[in-house]
Amino acid sequence: KEMSVVIIFWCCYKFLKTDLLQPETLLVTMLGLLVVGCTMFISRVRKVTFTGLLAGIKTIFLFTIIGFALSPVLYKLTDTISTDTIHSMALSSLLIHLLTSDYGMYAPIVSWQISLNAAVFSTVCLASRFDHHLSAFSLLCLSVFSFLLVPLSRPLLPSPILSSLLLASAALSLLSCISTPQLCLALLALATVQIACPVMFHRLQADKMTIHGPWDEAVIFTAPQ
Repeated sequence: KEMSVVIIFWCCYKFLKTDLLQPETLLVTMLGLLVVGCTMFISRVRKVTFTGLLAGIKTIFLFTIIGFALSPVLYKLTDTISTDTIHSMALSSLLIHLLTSDYGMYAPIVSWQISLNAAVFSTVCLASRFDHHLSAFSLLCLSVFSFLLVPLSRPLLPSPILSSLLLASAALSLLSCISTPQLCLALLALATVQIACPVMFHRLQADKMTIHGPWDEAVIFTAPQ
């Protein structure tokens, strides 16, 4: 699922870069999705107070003002660095984001702080390639929407299989408009991660064994009376 979100984010960047997608259209689309998500959250939770709602609106308003004010600086931040270097840095950061994301299983490498910071750093790198600050601001909003709000809204989404299929279909559809080789590579990666790996994990469960030895924790045994 997270890989599909990254692919959608990359496609939106390419569309903004080639003027196939206007930043105003992207901002309006995200605003509509945000309103729908907030409505679903309020209808399902039913414990949202007016104070909490006001605090959320205040946070969104502050982020919008600060992001829009900093976007003129953001899109000229790396003028002296080549585009290939920027794309390499962004790709490395997105890979770090994928490696450290929380997939519902505990692991030492999992860290939502590193994952989110890597995604934001990648956004800053890519936003510096635009020619207008509104495009940079729309990409920054898309980053927050994709890598912060979407993971937080997972409990409101449909079943994991259905949501994964929908995101994968959207990602592949958008990528087909950019490059056929990239589409084939993304299809192979998604099929490996979402089909091959789960099937292999399920089949290996039959061979799982618990090895006992002197390293086991001692258990007090009480003889029956």
